[in-house]
Order: sequence, then structure tokens, then C-alpha cells
Amino acid sequence: MSTTELMLRTSLEGRVKRTLQTYFRRPNDVLIKESLGANGLSPEQVEVTVELLKENKTVAEIMEHLRDKGYFA
Repeated sequence: MSTTELMLRTSLEGRVKRTLQTYFRRPNDVLIKESLGANGLSPEQVEVTVELLKENKTVAEIMEHLRDKGYFA
């Protein structure tokens, strides 16, 4: 595993991305909210992310939106 991959796995962005990918394999609204909160997103950020999921956005689209909003800065 490269250093970049290792850093991504331990960063907030990486944890959120993996959580979102898991949601698409096994959708569970309660679990996704708890997981995103446990990974470090604020309750407001969790709600925005869940709304994006409900709009049928892809993981890439959601991650881009979250980056644009400055969630990972």
C-alpha cells in the first residue's frame, strides 16, 4: 500500500468515502448517519450528506460536493 493510500484511509475524507461506498452495498439510513457522525462529521454535515444520498448522487458526486463545501479542509 502506498503512503498516499495509507493517508487516505486514515483521513476524514477517506473514512467518509468508505462509509458512503458501504451505504451503496447495504443501504441503511440509521447506520449511515451514525457512521458519518462517528467518522468526524458534524450533525449538520451528516444531514447534508444524507440529503445528497436521497437525491441519488454517486459517491464521487457527493465527495466533490463535500470538498467544495470545505468539509475536509
